[in-house]
Amino acid sequence: MEEIFSDNNNMKIIYMRRVMERATTTDAERIGWLMRMAFGMTEARTREYLDHIGTDSFLVLRSGKEVSACAALLPTRHRFGGGWVRAANIAHVAIAPEARGGGLARPLVNGLANVARENGAAMVTLFASARPVYRKCGFELAGSEIVYEAETQALPLRTDLAFASVALDDPRLREAYDAKTISEAGLLDRTQAHWHEIIREPRDGLSAFVIGEGPLSAYVILDASDPGLLTVRDWCASTGREAAALLAFLGRFRSVYPLVRWHGGPHDDLVAAMPDKGWRLAHQEDWLARILDPKAALEARGYLVREAVLNLHIADEAGDNSAIALEIAGEKARVRNGSLSGAPSLTITLPFFASLFTGYRSASHLRRQGHLETDEEGARLADLVFAGPPPWLAEHV
Repeated sequence: MEEIFSDNNNMKIIYMRRVMERATTTDAERIGWLMRMAFGMTEARTREYLDHIGTDSFLVLRSGKEVSACAALLPTRHRFGGGWVRAANIAHVAIAPEARGGGLARPLVNGLANVARENGAAMVTLFASARPVYRKCGFELAGSEIVYEAETQALPLRTDLAFASVALDDPRLREAYDAKTISEAGLLDRTQAHWHEIIREPRDGLSAFVIGEGPLSAYVILDASDPGLLTVRDWCASTGREAAALLAFLGRFRSVYPLVRWHGGPHDDLVAAMPDKGWRLAHQEDWLARILDPKAALEARGYLVREAVLNLHIADEAGDNSAIALEIAGEKARVRNGSLSGAPSLTITLPFFASLFTGYRSASHLRRQGHLETDEEGARLADLVFAGPPPWLAEHV
């Protein structure tokens, strides 16, 4: 049995004689060792990561003085429909080799979700190395991480837009990124830790370039440390013309770098600006989400439809079915308890509600797969309510 109780706003779990609590600076060496054992990271990389996000961002499962498992919990927000939804990223869940197979992952992840909820998060997100474990904790697929690769010889040759080099900490880069999030779905409200990770080591070949002067709408942060591959650490282009210009700029490196890689969305602007073939999908995986507070999440996100009323019956892991009504009027959404007479209704479990909420799966798709119950009218309305760009992330923190 596990017992959960609150202590000075920090959740603790007693599970199999282990206590979950927030890590201290004295745990840094052990956390670094656990991360190296779990993810094959170097000692220098684990020290850098802990320096970026802070040891106190980790929670640990402790048996006496020994730490058996750890994970980072990073407060942030995700953008959906133009609105910010308070969230937390769970990252680097690491269990000591001698403790693996002992059932520690589930209580640790549930404990992290409880801490996130206590701190006001409406959802938690993570990348999973073993999806069945996290699905047992109420997580479901909610978005994509995609890495594209192109041959530099296939990139456009010329652009009439001028580029300039800027400092990696130029505040206009952050302003341009923040503007980019409005027209996308799933992107993070990056914290200082996220930006530190973008300009992590190696930095000997790291540079930032922008188009134009004054307020920015296009930039690229390049890692040129590997002569076999030009890596785009981060980029932004607000128009197709700027996307084509970025490709032409990357093409200037073709004499040394045969390939270039970048993170992008399912509807990627750089891919759309490619003149022909020469690009490919280098990597793709999905991230998962768990909705902690459906009402808060629904009221925080934005919607493309201006008027709609939809009843939602959401069943949690205990089988309890809560009925809420979503009312969208103009720029605002309101959620009330209970159902509204005459409005279309749908029934869905809490895990698959995450897939619907982020727009990763449509209501019609979930209905066909047997994860959502409604009639044709309800499916069509829910498709419209949760419509938008497909959700994605660039950060695999």
